[in-house]
Amino acid sequence: MQPEDNALTRMSLADACFTYLSHNASNWLPKPPGTVTLYSNVGTSLAGLVVERVTQMPYEYYVKEKILIPLVVHSEPVDYNIRGTIKPGWEFIRNLFRENFVQDRDLGASVAAYYQGSLAFELGGGWFDQSRTKPYDVETLQLVFSTSKGLVAAAVALAVQRGLLDYSALVTRYWPEYGQNGKENTTVADIMSHRAGLPYISKPFEQFLDWTAMIHTLEQMAPLWSPGSAHGYHAYTYGWLAGELIRRVDPKKRSLGQFIREEMSDPINFEFFIGLPINQEYRVSPVELSENIKQNINESNIGLVALFNDPRTHRAEIPAANGIATASSIARLYSALNTDLDGGKFKRLLNEDILKLATRSNTPEGEIDLINQLKVSFGMGFLLFHDIGPDTFGHDGYGGSIGFCAPTKNFSFAYVMNRLEGASSDGYLRIAPMLKKIAEFLNR
Repeated sequence: MQPEDNALTRMSLADACFTYLSHNASNWLPKPPGTVTLYSNVGTSLAGLVVERVTQMPYEYYVKEKILIPLVVHSEPVDYNIRGTIKPGWEFIRNLFRENFVQDRDLGASVAAYYQGSLAFELGGGWFDQSRTKPYDVETLQLVFSTSKGLVAAAVALAVQRGLLDYSALVTRYWPEYGQNGKENTTVADIMSHRAGLPYISKPFEQFLDWTAMIHTLEQMAPLWSPGSAHGYHAYTYGWLAGELIRRVDPKKRSLGQFIREEMSDPINFEFFIGLPINQEYRVSPVELSENIKQNINESNIGLVALFNDPRTHRAEIPAANGIATASSIARLYSALNTDLDGGKFKRLLNEDILKLATRSNTPEGEIDLINQLKVSFGMGFLLFHDIGPDTFGHDGYGGSIGFCAPTKNFSFAYVMNRLEGASSDGYLRIAPMLKKIAEFLNR
């Protein structure tokens, strides 16, 4: 036999060894996070020894030529697990969504939109977590951080519509214990538009899970500025303040999460949880930090991500930051604020006058946020996205999630994902091409 034939024979033996061992490795090795790890684990254990002894060739050479090089081409499905529903005319969204996986902006994500009260598209793609064994689909639940604030704003607007709250009223009208240490003249509008002067709270995260403890602390605090005189982003406190107002005025004295489920989610048929039911935990995709964000934040923030992946955090009510939803549910909520859904089957949540009141700016032109040092404009809890459209309102969240409604276009949109980016500009790279094409489509 010629040397060349020996080499070919050895390669064939190697193929046979690896075919058998890789197909049966799950029976005798711990389940690995991915294909490359599978071959690496095999090569550093019995499989690698078998290949080297039987084929008489260096294991590293075999892996490079027969395993790693093919994996460069075939390591991901061509469609990145992209599945969902696209109505005629919206087909362009698929390739724009796919590009976020091609460019490695996302591990797992979902995008959805409603147009004229009906679903236009909903897509999920990528992977549920770093193990890359379970696809991320349209039913995957995602923690969306401050995108939750839009849901809270909608709940308060519904309470205003029902006559339970008045934006212009003093908070003490509904919550007498709040009127301490310089907060006596705070209005509901001040709370809703981040003007209450209580932008942050210095407590261990463990206490964030205790509603009563947070409310008692807020009652005792003194504002950092005279309420109503300026605005500064209330990252966490906004949710407890607004949520306690709901609890105080609700005839049934329900928590904010319960109020939302029974008065909004169930009647309109969407899933956006403040306080996740334990039987839904299995659907929640864990958040992770992008490499970009890891390089630019401190260890305490990295630890915070672990806390937000904790099921205890999911079950608690931290309304400004721990909402959990699907993209299609967020888009459906925003559509329901503006119009009837599904051909009139579901009536809109807010009437036109209340919606205009809730989305009118309460931020003086050019005023700088004292906390973030940015020019942003708030209505009654909603961010006003003037860069997207003149009447567009909604809210975005840490890492890149977003939900919004453009009333004059009768269009709503949402994007959720499990990989967090650190800057808004990085997060908007995911959706900017989509929004540009959508604007062209709606204006055609």
